[in-house]
Amino acid sequence: MKRYIISKAMFFLSLSMLIGGSLQSCEEVIDIDLNDADPKLSIDGQITLNETATVQLSYTTSYFSEEEPQYEESATVSISDSEGNSETLIHKGKGLYEGSLMRGQVGMEYELSVTVEEKTYKGSSQILTPTEILSLGYEKFDGFGGSGDEEEYNLIITLKNNPNEENYFLIKYYLNDEEKEDTYSVWSHEYFANEETIEFTPLRFSFTKEDVVTLVAYSIDEGTYDYYSQLEEIIDQEGGGSSTPFNPESNMGENILGYFRAWSFDKQTVQIEEE
Repeated sequence: MKRYIISKAMFFLSLSMLIGGSLQSCEEVIDIDLNDADPKLSIDGQITLNETATVQLSYTTSYFSEEEPQYEESATVSISDSEGNSETLIHKGKGLYEGSLMRGQVGMEYELSVTVEEKTYKGSSQILTPTEILSLGYEKFDGFGGSGDEEEYNLIITLKNNPNEENYFLIKYYLNDEEKEDTYSVWSHEYFANEETIEFTPLRFSFTKEDVVTLVAYSIDEGTYDYYSQLEEIIDQEGGGSSTPFNPESNMGENILGYFRAWSFDKQTVQIEEE
């Protein structure tokens, strides 16, 4: 069974900046030759089911620069849906643009348009039916490592899968309301053919007694899945794979970092208790 475990540090390395992220790696230490380069526009946009759109616009800086990123504060940003509705987003400061009227709907395809200095960038994404977290359990972990004398536990996750649809999932983990080790899991329907449920255990994440664990399971379209999956290839490169560097392919156009995604999600929380 194939899965992708994606370090969020690599994600931010590729995009330079996303909302609410950090550059602390949790997977492995990787030596990367990062030279100064001309600033590139980073577009990080999203619209979530029943929520309004948000877009962060910034420019890349030297990796070792201690200066605050430069934000794009004079852009024209708008979002439209497949029914012809549209809205212009309002700049809230430091390159953050927010909508106030249009809210995400299941089955709707959205197009984001960003115009900077008379040049327009466009990308689209669709909100799919949210998956359902059928159960979130845990079991004692008897594997490698450990936390001294404390017992460790792994999650047992069961999601609903519709065999008649193409399902793609992005899983995020939170420990006591803090994002767990800044790491995602990405899963595709093709590894669970004709199954109505998906059950898996993320072995890289262990927890201890009294931990409060929250799982957020995003339903994403194929384009978003492909984008996040490319991040796994970046990790492979720096781990001894291909030596040709690249950035994940943005749906906002060539030479643009970042991605516009439309998604829905389900969330569930469990507290680890001694068995």
